Amino acid sequence: MIRIDPRTKLGLLLIVVIYSIFLSSKYTECLLVAVIMVTGILLGRVWKTVRSAIVFYTIWILYYFFLDKIGGTLHTSLLAWGVLLFKCYPSCMLAMVVVGTTEISEFMAGMAKMKIPKSVSIPLAIVFRYIPVVKEDWSYIRDAMSMRGISPSPIGLIKNPVAVVDAIYVPMLVSASKTADELSVAAITRGIENPCQRSSRLDIKFGRWDIIISLVYVKFIIFCILMMNLW
Repeated sequence: MIRIDPRTKLGLLLIVVIYSIFLSSKYTECLLVAVIMVTGILLGRVWKTVRSAIVFYTIWILYYFFLDKIGGTLHTSLLAWGVLLFKCYPSCMLAMVVVGTTEISEFMAGMAKMKIPKSVSIPLAIVFRYIPVVKEDWSYIRDAMSMRGISPSPIGLIKNPVAVVDAIYVPMLVSASKTADELSVAAITRGIENPCQRSSRLDIKFGRWDIIISLVYVKFIIFCILMMNLW
Protein backbone atom coordinates (compact mmCIF):
# COMPACT_ATOMS: atom_id res chain seq x y z
CA MET A 1 0.00 0.00 0.00
CA ILE A 2 1.22 3.47 -0.84
CA ARG A 3 0.30 6.95 0.40
CA ILE A 4 0.02 10.08 -1.68
CA ASP A 5 -0.53 13.71 -0.82
CA PRO A 6 -4.19 14.76 -0.39
CA ARG A 7 -3.52 17.62 -2.82
CA THR A 8 -2.57 15.05 -5.44
CA LYS A 9 -5.84 13.21 -4.84
CA LEU A 10 -7.82 16.39 -5.40
CA GLY A 11 -5.82 17.03 -8.57
CA LEU A 12 -6.60 13.54 -9.85
CA LEU A 13 -10.27 14.07 -9.08
CA LEU A 14 -10.20 17.34 -11.02
CA ILE A 15 -8.61 15.58 -14.01
CA VAL A 16 -11.32 12.90 -14.00
CA VAL A 17 -14.09 15.50 -13.77
CA ILE A 18 -12.59 17.41 -16.73
CA TYR A 19 -12.40 14.15 -18.68
CA SER A 20 -16.04 13.32 -17.90
CA ILE A 21 -17.20 16.73 -19.12
CA PHE A 22 -15.16 17.14 -22.31
CA LEU A 23 -13.44 13.91 -23.37
CA SER A 24 -15.69 11.02 -22.42
CA SER A 25 -16.15 8.13 -24.89
CA LYS A 26 -17.30 4.58 -24.46
CA TYR A 27 -13.86 3.02 -24.94
CA THR A 28 -11.79 5.46 -22.88
CA GLU A 29 -14.33 5.08 -20.07
CA CYS A 30 -13.24 1.47 -19.65
CA LEU A 31 -9.58 2.45 -19.61
CA LEU A 32 -10.17 5.20 -17.05
CA VAL A 33 -12.06 2.88 -14.71
CA ALA A 34 -9.16 0.43 -14.95
CA VAL A 35 -6.72 3.23 -14.04
CA ILE A 36 -8.89 4.25 -11.08
CA MET A 37 -9.14 0.64 -9.96
CA VAL A 38 -5.34 0.30 -9.94
CA THR A 39 -5.09 3.59 -8.04
CA GLY A 40 -7.54 2.35 -5.40
CA ILE A 41 -5.68 -0.94 -5.04
CA LEU A 42 -2.36 0.85 -4.59
CA LEU A 43 -3.91 3.09 -1.93
CA GLY A 44 -5.17 0.05 -0.01
CA ARG A 45 -8.86 0.18 -0.90
CA VAL A 46 -8.79 -3.14 -2.73
CA TRP A 47 -12.13 -4.91 -2.47
CA LYS A 48 -14.43 -1.90 -2.75
CA THR A 49 -12.53 -0.55 -5.76
CA VAL A 50 -12.50 -3.91 -7.56
CA ARG A 51 -16.21 -4.36 -6.82
CA SER A 52 -17.00 -0.92 -8.24
CA ALA A 53 -15.02 -1.76 -11.39
CA ILE A 54 -16.85 -5.08 -11.82
CA VAL A 55 -20.20 -3.32 -11.51
CA PHE A 56 -19.14 -0.74 -14.10
CA TYR A 57 -17.92 -3.28 -16.65
CA THR A 58 -21.05 -5.40 -16.18
CA ILE A 59 -23.31 -2.41 -16.83
CA TRP A 60 -21.10 -1.30 -19.73
CA ILE A 61 -21.37 -4.69 -21.48
CA LEU A 62 -25.12 -4.91 -20.98
CA TYR A 63 -25.61 -1.33 -22.13
CA TYR A 64 -23.56 -1.32 -25.33
CA PHE A 65 -24.23 -4.87 -26.48
CA PHE A 66 -27.92 -5.29 -25.64
CA LEU A 67 -29.39 -1.77 -25.77
CA ASP A 68 -29.88 -1.91 -29.54
CA LYS A 69 -32.14 -4.94 -29.10
CA ILE A 70 -34.58 -2.89 -27.02
CA GLY A 71 -37.00 -0.53 -28.73
CA GLY A 72 -39.57 2.07 -27.89
CA THR A 73 -39.71 4.32 -24.84
CA LEU A 74 -37.60 1.93 -22.77
CA HIS A 75 -34.71 2.30 -25.25
CA THR A 76 -34.84 6.10 -25.01
CA SER A 77 -34.99 6.03 -21.21
CA LEU A 78 -32.09 3.60 -20.88
CA LEU A 79 -30.06 5.58 -23.42
CA ALA A 80 -30.37 8.80 -21.42
CA TRP A 81 -29.73 6.96 -18.15
CA GLY A 82 -26.60 5.30 -19.53
CA VAL A 83 -25.08 8.53 -20.81
CA LEU A 84 -25.50 10.14 -17.38
CA LEU A 85 -24.24 7.06 -15.55
CA PHE A 86 -21.06 6.65 -17.59
CA LYS A 87 -20.22 10.34 -17.28
CA CYS A 88 -20.60 10.37 -13.50
CA TYR A 89 -19.38 6.89 -12.56
CA PRO A 90 -15.59 7.42 -12.89
CA SER A 91 -15.71 10.65 -10.87
CA CYS A 92 -17.84 9.04 -8.15
CA MET A 93 -15.60 5.97 -8.09
CA LEU A 94 -12.44 8.05 -7.62
CA ALA A 95 -14.21 10.26 -5.06
CA MET A 96 -14.97 7.13 -3.01
CA VAL A 97 -11.30 6.19 -3.13
CA VAL A 98 -10.26 9.70 -2.07
CA VAL A 99 -12.74 9.85 0.82
CA GLY A 100 -11.92 6.32 1.96
CA THR A 101 -8.14 6.81 2.01
CA THR A 102 -7.82 10.37 3.31
CA GLU A 103 -7.88 11.32 6.99
CA ILE A 104 -9.51 14.60 7.95
CA SER A 105 -6.24 15.80 9.49
CA GLU A 106 -4.39 15.07 6.24
CA PHE A 107 -7.01 16.87 4.22
CA MET A 108 -7.00 19.96 6.42
CA ALA A 109 -3.19 20.07 6.43
CA GLY A 110 -3.15 19.89 2.64
CA MET A 111 -5.75 22.64 2.34
CA ALA A 112 -3.75 24.83 4.73
CA LYS A 113 -0.62 24.41 2.60
CA MET A 114 -2.58 25.33 -0.51
CA LYS A 115 -3.81 28.51 1.24
CA ILE A 116 -7.42 27.49 0.60
CA PRO A 117 -9.91 29.75 2.43
CA LYS A 118 -11.64 28.19 5.42
CA SER A 119 -14.99 28.91 3.80
CA VAL A 120 -14.02 26.20 1.28
CA SER A 121 -11.90 23.77 3.30
CA ILE A 122 -14.21 23.50 6.31
CA PRO A 123 -17.35 22.41 4.36
CA LEU A 124 -15.25 19.89 2.42
CA ALA A 125 -13.79 18.50 5.64
CA ILE A 126 -17.27 18.14 7.12
CA VAL A 127 -18.41 16.27 4.00
CA PHE A 128 -15.43 13.90 4.36
CA ARG A 129 -16.48 13.12 7.92
CA TYR A 130 -20.25 13.21 7.45
CA ILE A 131 -20.62 10.66 4.67
CA PRO A 132 -18.90 7.71 6.47
CA VAL A 133 -20.87 8.38 9.68
CA VAL A 134 -24.21 8.49 7.87
CA LYS A 135 -23.29 5.33 5.95
CA GLU A 136 -22.48 3.57 9.22
CA ASP A 137 -25.79 4.66 10.77
CA TRP A 138 -27.64 3.45 7.67
CA SER A 139 -26.09 -0.01 7.96
CA TYR A 140 -27.06 -0.25 11.66
CA ILE A 141 -30.68 0.77 11.00
CA ARG A 142 -30.96 -1.51 7.98
CA ASP A 143 -29.59 -4.53 9.91
CA ALA A 144 -31.86 -3.87 12.89
CA MET A 145 -34.97 -3.61 10.72
CA SER A 146 -34.06 -6.68 8.67
CA MET A 147 -34.38 -8.71 11.89
CA ARG A 148 -38.01 -7.54 11.99
CA GLY A 149 -38.60 -8.48 8.37
CA ILE A 150 -38.51 -4.90 7.06
CA SER A 151 -36.26 -4.29 4.04
CA PRO A 152 -35.42 -0.96 2.34
CA SER A 153 -35.16 -2.68 -1.03
CA PRO A 154 -37.56 -1.64 -3.85
CA ILE A 155 -39.51 -4.86 -3.37
CA GLY A 156 -39.82 -4.24 0.36
CA LEU A 157 -40.91 -0.66 -0.28
CA ILE A 158 -43.62 -1.82 -2.68
CA LYS A 159 -44.91 -4.53 -0.32
CA ASN A 160 -45.09 -2.36 2.80
CA PRO A 161 -44.26 1.30 2.06
CA VAL A 162 -45.60 2.67 5.37
CA ALA A 163 -43.49 0.33 7.51
CA VAL A 164 -40.34 0.98 5.45
CA VAL A 165 -40.71 4.76 5.67
CA ASP A 166 -41.64 4.71 9.35
CA ALA A 167 -39.04 2.18 10.51
CA ILE A 168 -36.08 2.97 8.22
CA TYR A 169 -36.21 6.32 6.44
CA VAL A 170 -37.58 8.42 9.31
CA PRO A 171 -34.96 7.13 11.81
CA MET A 172 -32.31 7.67 9.13
CA LEU A 173 -33.33 11.31 8.67
CA VAL A 174 -33.36 11.88 12.43
CA SER A 175 -29.94 10.23 12.77
CA ALA A 176 -28.52 12.29 9.90
CA SER A 177 -29.75 15.52 11.49
CA LYS A 178 -28.31 14.52 14.86
CA THR A 179 -24.99 13.59 13.25
CA ALA A 180 -24.77 17.01 11.58
CA ASP A 181 -25.30 18.73 14.95
CA GLU A 182 -22.69 16.53 16.64
CA LEU A 183 -20.12 17.22 13.92
CA SER A 184 -20.74 20.96 14.21
CA VAL A 185 -20.23 20.86 17.98
CA ALA A 186 -17.09 18.75 17.62
CA ALA A 187 -15.65 21.14 15.03
CA ILE A 188 -16.29 24.19 17.21
CA THR A 189 -14.77 22.41 20.22
CA ARG A 190 -11.60 21.75 18.23
CA GLY A 191 -11.29 25.42 17.38
CA ILE A 192 -12.30 25.29 13.74
CA GLU A 193 -13.46 28.92 13.97
CA ASN A 194 -10.01 30.11 15.08
CA PRO A 195 -8.91 32.78 12.56
CA CYS A 196 -5.21 32.08 13.11
CA GLN A 197 -3.14 29.97 10.74
CA ARG A 198 -3.72 26.27 11.29
CA SER A 199 -0.72 24.21 12.40
CA SER A 200 -0.29 20.47 11.88
CA ARG A 201 1.97 17.73 13.15
CA LEU A 202 1.67 15.93 9.81
CA ASP A 203 4.42 16.33 7.27
CA ILE A 204 2.44 16.81 4.07
CA LYS A 205 4.66 16.79 0.99
CA PHE A 206 4.81 15.45 -2.54
CA GLY A 207 6.72 12.24 -3.11
CA ARG A 208 7.69 9.84 -5.85
CA TRP A 209 4.29 8.18 -6.06
CA ASP A 210 2.57 11.55 -6.38
CA ILE A 211 4.61 12.26 -9.50
CA ILE A 212 4.11 8.79 -10.98
CA ILE A 213 0.34 8.69 -10.51
CA SER A 214 -0.11 12.28 -11.68
CA LEU A 215 1.85 11.53 -14.86
CA VAL A 216 -0.32 8.47 -15.53
CA TYR A 217 -3.50 10.54 -15.33
CA VAL A 218 -2.06 13.39 -17.41
CA LYS A 219 -0.93 10.92 -20.08
CA PHE A 220 -4.41 9.43 -20.05
CA ILE A 221 -5.91 12.86 -20.78
CA ILE A 222 -3.41 13.37 -23.62
CA PHE A 223 -4.32 9.94 -24.99
CA CYS A 224 -8.01 10.85 -24.95
CA ILE A 225 -7.33 14.11 -26.82
CA LEU A 226 -5.32 12.24 -29.46
CA MET A 227 -8.08 9.66 -29.83
CA MET A 228 -10.65 12.43 -30.33
CA ASN A 229 -8.56 13.88 -33.13
CA LEU A 230 -8.23 10.47 -34.79
CA TRP A 231 -11.95 9.73 -34.54
